Amino acid sequence: MPDVIAMLHRDEQAQPKPDDYPVLRRWACCAAHLVSAILVASAVFTTTILVLGLMFRGAFLWLAPGAGYIGAPPEGVAGVVPFGALPWPTRLAYGANFTLTQMPVLIVLYDLRALLRDLAAGALFAAGHASRLRRMALGLVAYAAAPIIGQVVVRTVGDGVDLAWFRTSSFYALLVAALLIVFAELIQAGQAIKDDRDGFV
Repeated sequence: MPDVIAMLHRDEQAQPKPDDYPVLRRWACCAAHLVSAILVASAVFTTTILVLGLMFRGAFLWLAPGAGYIGAPPEGVAGVVPFGALPWPTRLAYGANFTLTQMPVLIVLYDLRALLRDLAAGALFAAGHASRLRRMALGLVAYAAAPIIGQVVVRTVGDGVDLAWFRTSSFYALLVAALLIVFAELIQAGQAIKDDRDGFV
């Protein structure tokens, strides 16, 4: 019978039409490219700092109370110490501190890129969106807590220079994490409504 329409099962995802949400798909595609570039740049930056600090005896790296510098030694900054002058255990502790701070950023960017790619494909209320947003929120919470954990490691080893354990960015990260949890619940509710609509006979 030509008038019979097959209904989707509740666990079956409807494939978006090519012309669904054209503006959203276009902007999501541009944002996904931008986030991909930022993700690559962040990974290169993290790797470069770790290589300079741990394999090249801290070349071009400088620490001061509350700050770190790359390149030539900063002028007019009190308490600047070459990273290579620190004892090896302290350098390892700062390497761990830096890794704890950067890894959550990379994880958040990775999930954000995946989310934007799904939106660019036209999947507005996909089942995995809420999970990705929650993982991003957890990543931001880890980013906010990283300076505290890192400073515990540095102070345990000793000979630390930059002993700042709290950053303003940590507060903003927690705020964005809370917003992402709200968005995750919103998307999950939207997915439930969509499933009910698609399963209605």
